[in-house]
Amino acid sequence: MSTTELDDRACALCACGDYRLVCEKAGARYVQCAGCSVVRQHPYPSADDIADYYEHYQSHKTAQSDYLSEAGYEAFRRDKLLTFADLGLPADGFAGKAVLDVGCATGQFLHMLADSGAARIHGVDASAECIATARASGLDCERTDFLALQGRYDVLTMWHLIEHLPRPQDFLQHAYELLAPGGWLLVETPVIGLISEAFGADWRYFMPTEHINLFTPDALIRFASQAGFSMRGQVRFGSGNDSGVVPAVNKRAMDRIAKQSGFGDTLVLWLVKNP
Repeated sequence: MSTTELDDRACALCACGDYRLVCEKAGARYVQCAGCSVVRQHPYPSADDIADYYEHYQSHKTAQSDYLSEAGYEAFRRDKLLTFADLGLPADGFAGKAVLDVGCATGQFLHMLADSGAARIHGVDASAECIATARASGLDCERTDFLALQGRYDVLTMWHLIEHLPRPQDFLQHAYELLAPGGWLLVETPVIGLISEAFGADWRYFMPTEHINLFTPDALIRFASQAGFSMRGQVRFGSGNDSGVVPAVNKRAMDRIAKQSGFGDTLVLWLVKNP
């Protein structure tokens, strides 16, 4: 379903027509669905708006941070290793497995997997610019529609992807179909909660056109369960402060408190396809 087919009077996830205004950001509104509690951009961005934005996605993001650049790789790798340790994911968890990174961007996770012993590593993304950068580094990836992709995988990953999607439940369901029995789906995404409420419109993850749907933890777990997944582990982290916004010592302290208290603004789920 394209975004032009979405009915802005109803939530694209649960079809409920009731919602409340959460905030306004950069001329756009975010509302929270009364049915599923997901916070969505209202009205939904058009298909053309989304296509235009992702045509130069890497340029947009690199201008704001090192996230998609070579300079950001070590920080990306450090954060993922910490997340895997928090989840209890085995150090050799990818060895011998076929892994698909959905929304692979410039391929940082594909690069990270190169020494994991994985049997097969592939990535897909909607951005031609990002895919060109990843391929220039020799990574196996393609620009394609994930929902049309076929094959069988042992592990799928979605790092900061589902918040970008008009209908994320379609991606969860297709991930379930592509996974072998007992296969893993690792999902990382911003979540609505105490931190987003405290920051209001200034929350770092209210990003119109880019972030269309933002879940509460309970809502995401519920939609994953409806797709057929069981949860093996989860972790929340992030105080809502980006590096350089507050002094480094303050950020470390606030990040630690948010993580240990369980109210961080980023959630990672380790999901398993039921055999």
